[in-house]
Amino acid sequence: MTPIQKQFFALVQSGLWGMDIDSTLFDRQTDWQQLYQSAKVQALLGITFDGMQNLPKELHPARELYLKWCNSLLQIEENNHILNRELANVYALYRANGIEPVLLKGQGVAQNYRIPLHRQCGDIDLYIGPKNYKTANKLLRQEATGEHEENHKHTCIHWHGVDIENHRVLSRFSSPSSDGHFQREIARWHNTAACRNLEIEGCRVTLPPLSFDVAYVLAHSTLHFLNEGIGLRQVCDWANLLHARREEIDRKKTAKLLRQWGLSKAARVFGVVAVRYLGLPAEDLPIAYTEKDLKTGEWLFNDIWQGGNFGRYTTKIKQRPKGYWRGKWYTFTRATRRCREFGSLASAEARWYPLMLAVHSAQVQWNKLWNRN
Repeated sequence: MTPIQKQFFALVQSGLWGMDIDSTLFDRQTDWQQLYQSAKVQALLGITFDGMQNLPKELHPARELYLKWCNSLLQIEENNHILNRELANVYALYRANGIEPVLLKGQGVAQNYRIPLHRQCGDIDLYIGPKNYKTANKLLRQEATGEHEENHKHTCIHWHGVDIENHRVLSRFSSPSSDGHFQREIARWHNTAACRNLEIEGCRVTLPPLSFDVAYVLAHSTLHFLNEGIGLRQVCDWANLLHARREEIDRKKTAKLLRQWGLSKAARVFGVVAVRYLGLPAEDLPIAYTEKDLKTGEWLFNDIWQGGNFGRYTTKIKQRPKGYWRGKWYTFTRATRRCREFGSLASAEARWYPLMLAVHSAQVQWNKLWNRN
């Protein structure tokens, strides 16, 4: 690792786990501006700020940058409070209409962090299922201020100042075999007592079963990685879930799900990054990595470090062009290129992904034409 990376991951590990930090890595010449930028790119400003608090004050950044970092943290906390408030509101709305949504990722995963409010948040993802999907969309649209294009899995509606994704389909694998196992597992637990309950700022929410959730958080990151890239925040989400629930997780069940979904290698390689860079105890992993996985883990880390949160900061590819079809072609060629380059992480998924991406895009356009007529 470079000196900056050593400093960065010292801050991250201290912020994630509350552990002491090696202050000898820092001095008055530390490039705090570069550390701030790296934290911003990886969506870890809150976590690194927490780690910084374990350094002697004389090693902190200059006052102007420190206050900038502090203001970023306050904004992250405020954004989380807003999301949690609207999460309670949307749950109340749905429950009043006989719908029990399942919270995915995001605010549910955040509760596994040492300081949940310091995880940088995004939108609210809710699995509704096909039965209540249209009703849920109709309820939100009554007070919506905007809406993104609907796809084969979900629609995203801007409601009360936040984006809410209503999922008709929780997710899909492109590989028919993996997807078959995935959909059958969801059908097994959806709307049953197998789901978990969790309270977030006074609101009781429903979550998927724990073994499924652990496997799904990794699956979501892997699919995003093959398509566009991910940042370290996504790996932190998985690591915090594994560590916070380590006494409750059925690792054999989780490992079985990962094997059925074709993600055993992905679990091992992501495990390399989680353990060697984030400081997760190796015994928390659902599938242990081996010496053979170390090189692939370094390769994964390098792409994550260069690409940043959801691959948005990479300099290896051009930005998405304007225009609907030009944008779709860009997405297809980018995904195809990444599947060729990184497909060994999930070989079956990488073989099928470009084809199914084209199929799903065509289905969306067909549905739009059909609805017009």
